[in-house]
Amino acid sequence: MNLVSPTNMSVLINGASGTGKEYVAQRIHKLSRRAKQPFIAIDCGAIPKELAASEFFGHVKGSFTGALTDKTGAFVAANGGTIFLDEIGNLSYEVQIQLLRALQERKIRPVGSNKEIQVDVRLVSATNENLEQAIEKGTFREDLYHRINEFTLRMPQLKDRREDILLFANFFLDQANRELDKHLIGFDEKASKALLEYQWPGNLRQMKNIVRRATLLAQDKLITLNELSELKSPVAPSAAGMPLRNEETEKQQIIEALKQTGYNKSRAAQLLGIDRKTLYNKLKLYGIEL
Repeated sequence: MNLVSPTNMSVLINGASGTGKEYVAQRIHKLSRRAKQPFIAIDCGAIPKELAASEFFGHVKGSFTGALTDKTGAFVAANGGTIFLDEIGNLSYEVQIQLLRALQERKIRPVGSNKEIQVDVRLVSATNENLEQAIEKGTFREDLYHRINEFTLRMPQLKDRREDILLFANFFLDQANRELDKHLIGFDEKASKALLEYQWPGNLRQMKNIVRRATLLAQDKLITLNELSELKSPVAPSAAGMPLRNEETEKQQIIEALKQTGYNKSRAAQLLGIDRKTLYNKLKLYGIEL
């Protein structure tokens, strides 16, 4: 990361949900020559297809139903700085074409406008999908892939970083202490053992949420197993506790969580330690139909 950050190269961050991709994107920006300019993050998975062009490039008043005022798009807002496109694999094929043109020509045209605006942005993208497979399926443009992938960073899952688990847990505890005005000093022996043995399907995002909740609940100076009830979830022995060796194992984990929650997607996502959007992406990725 220190090597590529000072350059203008486009970076693709590849990793599972919750592994800290946006944090890495922010670090790349802060270590770059653009650090004093804007950092604009866009969640591509949350943008409706029909509004994507407006989000990226802006629009002029009256250009479509609901366009009541002029809107500044992300590319203009990020001009001189860095634009971070999270879950870029979720963009529709049509929007991919528009994005490629903007990156190649360094010009954008707001929806409904005849005026082109010159922009200078550094692109950092992230995905938890295999974009090369998406190219083979015809859902992601190969020319765009090569444009956004001048340098790749791969984020390991938390379960593969056992030596860092307690470091991260204590980091999140320090954060939670400040946010909640608490003064906990750490985790007791059983709680530490549970943190190390858990498989963390939701990675760092899941750990942050669990530690924050435990900090709120703790009545003493140490967090105990009583405050880490999520680590004793009914999914843990059969699904979440299963090492995720490959995609087929992860698919089975998701199916098991859905079965245990009566196919309630919100509860299944909670048990898996991921958000609903990520679960929907996984259902689509693995072709799981409900």
